[in-house]
Amino acid sequence: MKFTDFSSIEKLVGMALEEDLKNGDPSSNIALSDSDTRTYKILLKQEGVVAGIDVAGYVFKRIDPNLKFTTFIEDSYSVATKVAEIAGLEKSILKGERTALNFLQRMSGVATYTFHLASLITDLPVDLIDTRKTIPGWRILDKYSVRAGGGKNHRMNLGEVIMFKDNHIYQRNISQLIQKSRDIYPDLQIELEAENNSHIDLALKSGVDIIMLDNWNVGEVKDVVEKIRLEDSKVIIEISGGIDQSNIRDYASCLPDRISVGSLTHSARSVDLSIEPLK
Repeated sequence: MKFTDFSSIEKLVGMALEEDLKNGDPSSNIALSDSDTRTYKILLKQEGVVAGIDVAGYVFKRIDPNLKFTTFIEDSYSVATKVAEIAGLEKSILKGERTALNFLQRMSGVATYTFHLASLITDLPVDLIDTRKTIPGWRILDKYSVRAGGGKNHRMNLGEVIMFKDNHIYQRNISQLIQKSRDIYPDLQIELEAENNSHIDLALKSGVDIIMLDNWNVGEVKDVVEKIRLEDSKVIIEISGGIDQSNIRDYASCLPDRISVGSLTHSARSVDLSIEPLK
């Protein structure tokens, strides 16, 4: 798997480099001459899913287009290994080292955590999907990393799906909201967060496309999934809220269509990677 949509991260990478190089790099200016060249290697130091190799390469190319960036694996699961090499002016490499690693470690962390959770339910017909709980400005990278780890993406932005959650439906007529959605946005899917059985009945009666069960316990989910399947076999059932490695299989065993997990992008730990001189 490869990331290729570099135009979408042009501003983000520019901001990241600007914050690190605002006052130049006096350390490298002192230690190195303008003609010193060297080859460095990027090392994955633990098992995990590497994601963002080409993003790291893009960072280095933004600093110095003459740097040579060679990859040895694509974004994928790997044991500890050499991921890539960067060759050229050493000052340029050290200017981009930290920023490139920040992107690569963060993206690989999201991908690795996604892979871990997905592996717990791989034998069940249930999709693991993300949410919009991403770092501001990072959404396209966070969601790419989820896909690299074997997950799938929910909506990229508010305009892709009409999603009525608790704040939308508080003291409002749900049936009217759904009908208005059909009239104004006939091409968009409609998702309703159901807080109780009355909401389930309304959702089924109104013909929404997706019913989300948020923060329901496993026993409740099992019963509701069976009820929904009997009444409407086409509606998509989504489970969300408080799901992690300790309970994801219990929820997946209830056989919803998908499970959304916010922690894929808001709580993933960075993967251990380093950039070192090639000896």
